[in-house]
Amino acid sequence: MYELFILGKLMHRPMHGYVLKSIINAAIGPFRRLSWGTLYPLLRKLEQQGFIAIKGRKSDDGRGTKAYYTTPRGKARLFELMHSRGEHDTAIRDLFRVKLSNFGHIGMKDQRLIVADYRAHLAAIVKHSEAIASEVMKAPGLAAAERPYVLKAIDHQRHLAASEIRWLDELIQNEGDKNDKQVPKTASMSGRGHRRNTGSRSGSRYRASETTRPNAGR
Repeated sequence: MYELFILGKLMHRPMHGYVLKSIINAAIGPFRRLSWGTLYPLLRKLEQQGFIAIKGRKSDDGRGTKAYYTTPRGKARLFELMHSRGEHDTAIRDLFRVKLSNFGHIGMKDQRLIVADYRAHLAAIVKHSEAIASEVMKAPGLAAAERPYVLKAIDHQRHLAASEIRWLDELIQNEGDKNDKQVPKTASMSGRGHRRNTGSRSGSRYRASETTRPNAGR
């Protein structure tokens, strides 16, 4: 996740380590902090692998701070990481957030694939939660006083995933509407300017297969 974040940020402009650290810590939230002991070894590793390089040896203020930037090889690595998957639920969620912040570096086709993949992951969580809740309802070993709280914990997981799906669908709809407004009205009137179906209220650009879409209203 940090590797992807760094490569994406350095594609915009060269940055010093302390600037990267500030941006990353602002992005990952108030309960996690990226330390210097984690950042600088990672920067050295990325430099050794040829993914980033140093722009000069001194900053504009003469303090000798190194400014890093993403190399062509690093750009290829970024695209590779954009299609990677996390190893568990929390990692997948955090990784998707970083990917989303890097959508400006990739094409619409890749954006659709990433969103559809994450949406299918969320739909699987909802489906699993509903199946487990059904089993808990019938489980003979649970005490009557315990069962409702186990169900609440399961429903909390389902609710988080379903809420994210609704957020994604709103994002998809807004992007589809915005894209429709950007297409000239004359485009669909001319064979030479025929536009592609890039998404509308009847078919989103990003929408995953309906077979993976849960009933978010449950």
